[in-house]
Amino acid sequence: MKTILSITIFLVITLTSYTVYSQSKEMAATIDFKPVKAKIYTGDSISCEMGTLDVPENRLATHGNKIELALLKLKSLSPAPSYPIVFLAGGPGESGISYLEEKYFQMLVLQLQKNHDVILLDQRGCGRSQPSLVFKIPATPDGKEIFLSKEKLIKVAQEASVIGAAELKSRGIDINGYNTIQNADDLNDLRMALGAKKIKLLGFSYGTHLALAAVRKYPAFIEEMVLLGTSGPDHMHHLPSTYDRQLTKIAELASQDVAVNQQVPDMVLLLKKVLAKLEREPITLAVTNYKTKEVVTIPVGKFGLQMILRLDAGDSNDFINFPAMLYGIDKGQYELFQQYVEKRFNQLNGGYGSGISVMRLASGATEQRYRQIEREGKSALLGNSMNTPDIYSGSPWGNLDLGDAYRAPVKSKVRTLFISGTMDSNTPPSNVEQLLPGFANASHVLVQNAGHESTLADEKVQQLIVGFFSNEPIKSETLAMPAPKFRPVVLPPVKQN
Repeated sequence: MKTILSITIFLVITLTSYTVYSQSKEMAATIDFKPVKAKIYTGDSISCEMGTLDVPENRLATHGNKIELALLKLKSLSPAPSYPIVFLAGGPGESGISYLEEKYFQMLVLQLQKNHDVILLDQRGCGRSQPSLVFKIPATPDGKEIFLSKEKLIKVAQEASVIGAAELKSRGIDINGYNTIQNADDLNDLRMALGAKKIKLLGFSYGTHLALAAVRKYPAFIEEMVLLGTSGPDHMHHLPSTYDRQLTKIAELASQDVAVNQQVPDMVLLLKKVLAKLEREPITLAVTNYKTKEVVTIPVGKFGLQMILRLDAGDSNDFINFPAMLYGIDKGQYELFQQYVEKRFNQLNGGYGSGISVMRLASGATEQRYRQIEREGKSALLGNSMNTPDIYSGSPWGNLDLGDAYRAPVKSKVRTLFISGTMDSNTPPSNVEQLLPGFANASHVLVQNAGHESTLADEKVQQLIVGFFSNEPIKSETLAMPAPKFRPVVLPPVKQN
């Protein structure tokens, strides 16, 4: 997960604002900009512009609403800048603007700003864009049992979807407008409002899924793009076999680390043992509800562990704890496991949901992929936890599916750089391998030992991105990050009665 630094964006808005009008004959939309200051890791403040752009909520509706997209522009330092770079955040649901709170992201943006305007976009329904798709969810007894079984989590998710669909409809929100095709249309509207003949795209995770939809629909208006952690048109729902391979790779790395390999010589074998233990006899853990400060006791079974591992298997900041956590569970000491369960319990029981989840439902999957997911989930180590509750909770929102034409392979001549971490199970390198035949002008760089969240933060990766956008050739198809260092397996002393 992203680590948010204590760096605040200060919106020092002056009394004077101005509007940028496009010189293009294509459009009439405008962006209202206001000067702001952002405090960065050096302690300095940099000048930015906060803007809003009105776009149709649902371009297929005869009489639809307008919605407001929020964006932050860092103006190029060059007197003759290249085309603007638009950053597309992940999720779906992450705020592109909020990435500027991250030190590593500031370091990248300040380099890109030398030759480009850099646009940080809050996609429709996300962050500062309006309307917000967030809705309240009342607490229920079932919410305490989401780690007990797949069925419990699906039930809670379906109940939340019913509440959310009804509330957003009552607020006049057309949920059919919140899909990746409409998101791609927003990018073209943004391009025109900026007065740019073309734009460049920098996408991460879901942002790559959006970029691929945009390059399919608007190839003439995209100059080039860098995609990190790529999710193709038919990749929004995950294959369970990907996580089997990931756990095997984690186990292999752990077997080479002296901090854990004596106690855990084979992490996969230990995992199977612990899963069987929790299936026979679920445990109860005391966790703190961050909102109420109440300590609650919750049951955790096999599915709970599968879900915890699935959520962090692709993050090299977290999977380094897996051997020690599993060893503790096996020995009946749950302190480390409790920390993970408490974090996820609060995320999933925070009292709020978001309709932005329909983006994933609308992208869907082909019937062939659904069948493969179902088949693999029956025997995979983590079952089908990586697609739960997503593929089971769509009905309250109506029929949102974009269809198989949307999920067809992308063909593009746009200059593209794909970057994949070898330890990224969220968006594995195999996704790119499936896409590459359709790209006539693409490179794929593998970052050894990088997980989903750590790739963009790496200095070598950032240099690669800056060089690519400066039209430098790709010198190598691999970059290396250090091998992960696993948390030592040290059990706390047994408490005496």
